[in-house]
Amino acid sequence: MNLTKQDYKVLSLLNRCRYATTKQLVELYFRENKPKTATRRANLLTKKLSNLGLVHHLERRIGGVRAGSGSYVWHITHKGIKVLREIEPSMKLKLKNRYEPTRNHLKHQLFVTQLFVELYKLHSENKLFLEDFSFEPKCWRSFATLFSHFTLKPDAFVRLTIGEFEENYFFEADNATEHIGRVIVKCKQYIAYFNTGIEQRENEVFPLVVWIVPDEKRKIGILNRIKEDLDAYWELFEVVTLDEFSDFIQGGRDDARTET
Repeated sequence: MNLTKQDYKVLSLLNRCRYATTKQLVELYFRENKPKTATRRANLLTKKLSNLGLVHHLERRIGGVRAGSGSYVWHITHKGIKVLREIEPSMKLKLKNRYEPTRNHLKHQLFVTQLFVELYKLHSENKLFLEDFSFEPKCWRSFATLFSHFTLKPDAFVRLTIGEFEENYFFEADNATEHIGRVIVKCKQYIAYFNTGIEQRENEVFPLVVWIVPDEKRKIGILNRIKEDLDAYWELFEVVTLDEFSDFIQGGRDDARTET
């Protein structure tokens, strides 16, 4: 099977992020080309991998049929994972859901993929060095309290370097589909994990928990509830819109950093 380095990059990404659109693949791997050329090259790559049975696209498109080939949503197949294992023997074979994801689930997963795209762009432009972007479930954290065991499930964990400073983040992609009360419940899970001191012992600091939201209204709503309900722990959290995300990340953390 004659696969290029680019082919393996796409397979590896899809194995980690679950879903990505053709447009996102263009932004990640073909940005140096003119738009039409970039889309054509991405289409050729996905067609090749699809013909080999390594990837497949969902029936549902993002933006509908009129959005063209850039609207296809791709995922890796079981065969694709087996091919990846040839170069990464320690990789576990995961059973892939044979059913189409729900609209909200797909929208959420693509949101997380887009966060990776945004950081990869900054990395490519030498505005930061992206050391690690862990998708689920690799980014999960298991811990115990006096009463029970828990698994904290961020959408992603990120470690990056800007200049001489290393920054760690937990990301939560919020599409405004859940009541803010559920956001607060998730925040309290982070607080419980913070109080164990596990992350601080391993990495010296506790990652800033960043909620990325679709608009200013949602941002203000979550920020207000965090400050009302979480007392001094509100400093563990930040809320930004997707439009603000890149600028926020480049600004780094200052006195919001929480250390033990």
